[in-house]
Amino acid sequence: MIKILADSNLSHDFFIFCHNPDPAIIEIIDKYPNFHHPKPPNLLYVRAETFFHTFLNKLYKRVKIKKRFYREDMYDWLVKNLNIDIIHSPYQVNIKKDGVKSITTLHDVQELHFPEFFTSAQRAQRAVNYKKSIDEADAVIVSYNHVKKDIIKYFNKHEEKVHTILLDMQKLWFEKIENIDLVKLNEKYELPTNFILYPASSWEHKNHLKLIEALKYLNAPEIQLICTGNLTDHFHNDILPVIEKNNLSNQVRFLGIVSDEELLKLYKTCRAVIVPTLYEAGSFPLMESILLNVPVICSNVTSLPETIEDDRFTFDPQDVEDMAQKINLIWSDDQYRELNLSRIKIQAEKLRFNNAGLKINKVYETLSKV
Repeated sequence: MIKILADSNLSHDFFIFCHNPDPAIIEIIDKYPNFHHPKPPNLLYVRAETFFHTFLNKLYKRVKIKKRFYREDMYDWLVKNLNIDIIHSPYQVNIKKDGVKSITTLHDVQELHFPEFFTSAQRAQRAVNYKKSIDEADAVIVSYNHVKKDIIKYFNKHEEKVHTILLDMQKLWFEKIENIDLVKLNEKYELPTNFILYPASSWEHKNHLKLIEALKYLNAPEIQLICTGNLTDHFHNDILPVIEKNNLSNQVRFLGIVSDEELLKLYKTCRAVIVPTLYEAGSFPLMESILLNVPVICSNVTSLPETIEDDRFTFDPQDVEDMAQKINLIWSDDQYRELNLSRIKIQAEKLRFNNAGLKINKVYETLSKV
């Protein structure tokens, strides 16, 4: 987001508050005169003293002592010394200070749709923190309309205060890889010549079990599936036993976490990518497939239909027969594959050039006038 704002040549001064900026942020600060990295004095001391005073205030309240401590925190220092007008938090925390407008970002509220995928502690933490951030924020930025609808529905946030802005998909990880010709995938993994790729950690909502069920339904051993990503307890406890029980070990392979170079070559050599997830705030496998011009089919839920914008290439992730039909088409129907490639070429341009910087600036300008 910082890079997008910098490249948009906006007139505002930006103060990037982070403890140890990475080289990319330092490069931006060095290159653009309106981007700065403020350093409050004695930061560790300020944080320690604030924590101590908070502890004393709670103690005094418990023993019914009226005295209270107030200590300016690091954000008070930034606001006062740098004349901050807007605090923009690009994650699910909102910083609220008197006289300053605030923006927060919310990526998803998956716990409201699939509470079984979260512990009670995780649900409680999200419920409290998300509500506080949304209620206090003068503006909420999301990437997709399905998240906006959830915020309006479940948190009663006014529609005009929730803004859908997908960041431009430029300068991504695979654009930094210069050569994958030397990557010896076949020697390392003994891959089939043709395969469908699903790059995703094996969390429950990624829906590997339904995907395996769809392959079983097709009863077509030539359709090979390669999965990459972190192997969670769900893989060992649930997915692997299903593969073994149905004698699919020669058809379904899980490689675990692979290197960026290996993943890029898997994208480049697969027959197609499939994304059967039950919930996705924003699917990087889908967007990466589109940007890399790789045929892709996906679920018809959350952000995925917004991303591909063509229901010919989506399926109900709970409907095994529907998923199996789309798998068979993307595998064997050349005309269907060509239609798919034509669609993702259009979508790739939309992902690369979304004018996110100007859209964010419009939010800034609106808040400045209030």
